[in-house]
Amino acid sequence: MTSSASATREDPASPEQVRDAVDAACSAQRGANFVLVELAAPAAPAERLLDLELALDASYWAEPSDYEHVGIGALRALSGHGAQRFREVTLAAQTLFTELGAAASRVRLFGGFAFQPGRAESVAWANFGEARFVLPRLCYERSAEKARLTLLFAQSELDDRALRDHSIALAERALTALATPSGPEAIPLETLGLEERPDRDFLALVERVGAAIARGEFEKIVLARRVGIKLSRPPLPSRVERRLGEIAPECLRFAFRSGDATFLGATPERLVTKAGRAFETEAVAGTIPMGELPPGRLMESPKNRAEQAIVVRELLRAFESIAASVDHTPTPEIHRLRHLAHLRTKIRGVLREPLHVLDLVERLHPTPAVGGVPSAPALAWIAEHEPDERGWYAGPIGWIDHQGDGAFAVALRSGILQADRATLYAGAGIVDGSDAASELAETRWKLKPLLGAFGVAP
Repeated sequence: MTSSASATREDPASPEQVRDAVDAACSAQRGANFVLVELAAPAAPAERLLDLELALDASYWAEPSDYEHVGIGALRALSGHGAQRFREVTLAAQTLFTELGAAASRVRLFGGFAFQPGRAESVAWANFGEARFVLPRLCYERSAEKARLTLLFAQSELDDRALRDHSIALAERALTALATPSGPEAIPLETLGLEERPDRDFLALVERVGAAIARGEFEKIVLARRVGIKLSRPPLPSRVERRLGEIAPECLRFAFRSGDATFLGATPERLVTKAGRAFETEAVAGTIPMGELPPGRLMESPKNRAEQAIVVRELLRAFESIAASVDHTPTPEIHRLRHLAHLRTKIRGVLREPLHVLDLVERLHPTPAVGGVPSAPALAWIAEHEPDERGWYAGPIGWIDHQGDGAFAVALRSGILQADRATLYAGAGIVDGSDAASELAETRWKLKPLLGAFGVAP
């Protein structure tokens, strides 16, 4: 059983109303497993709330369609490990939603997975692990001009006055921050240095993959590059996300904070969305810089068309045994971003029977857009030969709800921020006919928006 105290008017609640709403809800339903307090809130850029309390876990999800979510704090955190990590998170989430009772329909769990098991063990990725999903203490959701703020308490916490006071103060500060326009950055962020491996190392890797493809060992392998930035001071995550919104408005922006590390980015690629038995996915591959060449050149490039066709084929194959119907356009479209253009094919379908969204994520990840073909040998090659751990880069990130529905993206054009250092990632798909120098240039094109968000000139 769960109680919910909701705002009775459309006007945003004031900070002074938070304590009364919390006290009323807690007093009215002390026997509930969880108490959900819900308040109308100002419709404002959600990234402002990322800086409320930098010591707390946080999640941020901003769709180009004008939907935003921010979660602060971790009432519960779920994890998974090894080959069973998708199943472990699914079962843990189902158990948690059952415990939540009526509140389950009002909350979502946000999180993600590492690209590969056993490849998120470095200091930078230790806080995230191989899979991590969080039920936030405080949530802010905005869709167009409608917004709400929620606080969630477990029954066992209701007598903890210090915790209640801290949560109330957090909600009060959130309402104040949402109602206060963000000012200009007082001190410009400066870059003190870049750290990246020599170009020759990446070029050599591309040549090795090309030779393996020529021998028939692989059809495609995606290689990743890492670039480190030393900054003049620790940047606020909200500022980075705001810049990404200006630089890459067509992309889905995200951030996940755990401990002292924040994984963030702006990705152009969706992995899967599921609502009931209906699902959507997309095949994105092939890249060309906007402004340098006409985007139509993508359609004329045999290499780019072949690379994208591999992704389409493998996504369709993944749904063969579980879909009652699948539809897609026979010819890819040009997916135009501010700095780049890609080839994209949208795929929609209906499942034969109900499945959890994480069943689809496990079936699809990694797509040939981030891994390779054949998948298992390509992953083994990447793990053995790539010099840098990917962590959550190119892994599935997203949200799940109490019905097993959800939305996931591929964590591309992303990086991890710790104190005054940022580590950024980008990749390139190697197929028959790939040119090593061109693939290196492609990773630079892809890094450009994220570097710009940290103040690094192209």
